[in-house]
Amino acid sequence: MKRIFVNRVVMRRILLFFVITGVFGVFACGCRQLSQEANTDISNGDDRAKNETTKPRSSDEGVLDIENKYKDKAVVLDTVVDIFREPDINSERVTQAIFNQKVDVIEEKGTWTKVKVVDGYIGWLKSKFVDRDCTSIMEEKYTDRAVVTGKTKKVYSSAGGGVTLKDVVMGTELFIRGKKDRYYEVVLPGGLTGWIDTKDTIRVPSGSLVPTTSAQDFMATVNKFKGTPYLWGGVSSWEGVDCSGLVYICSRINGVDLPRDADMQFEFIQNEIGGTAELKVGDLIFFSSNEELKDVSHVGVYAGDGKFVHASKSKGIVIETGLDTEYYFKRLKGIKRIFE
Repeated sequence: MKRIFVNRVVMRRILLFFVITGVFGVFACGCRQLSQEANTDISNGDDRAKNETTKPRSSDEGVLDIENKYKDKAVVLDTVVDIFREPDINSERVTQAIFNQKVDVIEEKGTWTKVKVVDGYIGWLKSKFVDRDCTSIMEEKYTDRAVVTGKTKKVYSSAGGGVTLKDVVMGTELFIRGKKDRYYEVVLPGGLTGWIDTKDTIRVPSGSLVPTTSAQDFMATVNKFKGTPYLWGGVSSWEGVDCSGLVYICSRINGVDLPRDADMQFEFIQNEIGGTAELKVGDLIFFSSNEELKDVSHVGVYAGDGKFVHASKSKGIVIETGLDTEYYFKRLKGIKRIFE
């Protein structure tokens, strides 16, 4: 009887051992599985975070960003293009755009495109004069640009000459691909390249402003336009220039960005000069349309010796006029200085 009791005790202990070890085994497996699942979630979470925050940008993404930046832009294809108030060549010419200049596209209507040009004006131009392929004006792609400072220049098919691909005017900006002797290889609209003489150009880093020069340099630029025809809304010597267009383009080439119109220029420039006795070469002289001096309708540049250079509508050209001329003296609205 005693042996049987012992055997039964042993059997119970053995059975209890297997039960307990089985439970712990299941528990351990469960813990391992839970631990693996938890580790997997944490690992996946880290991977997602890594993908979202540290994934390097691919070249395709960079290209896409650039293309998106220019999706509502266009580039001007002709030497100088008229911008009209309405989609009608008989409407008022409000300003002009020049070759390879960027414009913001607002609307397209038939053969016309409504744009905003760099001087801030909004108007219409013929659609054939712009291209939506903006490769030639994508500053992100290039290191430097050539800014034309001469009245006109030619872009050639090869360094040193060749066929003339395009005539360009003062203020035209072309990105540089290379240089050979005294010629820049420049990027043109339509996937083309050309060559331009480095004379009468300045090389400016992409994304940087044109360096500010001096009153004397500004005056020298203005004097280049003497004899140029007067053209309402004009900004170049190609077809003509108006009074504020003359000041606008010449100041821009010398590192000072001004609004397009005379009244806007008068309001924009803060440095006002007390009277004619304090005039210096390069100062801007503003005039009213009448002796009541209630508006600003005309602007010229003081050339020294009591004279100023301006685009005269009555004379039809850019000329030098004496400030003591009764007509202008009685209409003198104010004097502003843009170069110290």
